[in-house]
Amino acid sequence: GVCLVDVGGGTTDIALFYQGSVRHTGVIGLGGQNVTNDVAIGLRSSWPHAEKIKCDHGTALAGQVGAEEMVEVSGIAGRAANSVPRRTLGAIIEPRMEEIFTMVRRELERTAYAETLSAGIVLTGGGALLDGVIALAEQVFDRPVRLGMPRSFEGMAERVASPIYATALGLILFGAENRVSTNGRYKANGLSDGRFDMVLARMKEWFQTLI
Repeated sequence: GVCLVDVGGGTTDIALFYQGSVRHTGVIGLGGQNVTNDVAIGLRSSWPHAEKIKCDHGTALAGQVGAEEMVEVSGIAGRAANSVPRRTLGAIIEPRMEEIFTMVRRELERTAYAETLSAGIVLTGGGALLDGVIALAEQVFDRPVRLGMPRSFEGMAERVASPIYATALGLILFGAENRVSTNGRYKANGLSDGRFDMVLARMKEWFQTLI
């Protein structure tokens, strides 16, 4: 038993696996964008700068940050830039991440498989990159937690070796493994030729942005 928790931008998606099959899925209406909103409000910064601060200096465990660590915050509306303790940034991020994980835990507890998660939790998505997020998740779930990374890719392996790309790469692998030949063309099981070609074109365009 294992639960995949994908902390995306707008939502946090859940997939619980047991004995090789998906037994439960769910969606929590909170994600990384909510964390960024909190940072923007708490530090009185613009949303783009709050996102950069979160990614570069954010932590999900304020207590593990040294009191001397500082973060520069750009001013908005004509205000001058100022420095704030990184611990303050963590104090903004930690409650929101704890709320997200608590909502996931409650969702799991409503299923019949909550006690089967012997393999624990796998975190993926952009939100899984926050410093201290694994330790915080282990506190909330009281289970082992690890980071889910894309594997078994060649060529661009280093560029896509991040939890951010786990869902997209997983969809590509699924499509590749489930395509069937139709008069010399290929389509995915359950997808018409047109829809498969559209998905393939979008994936190709997305990968070109990484090169």
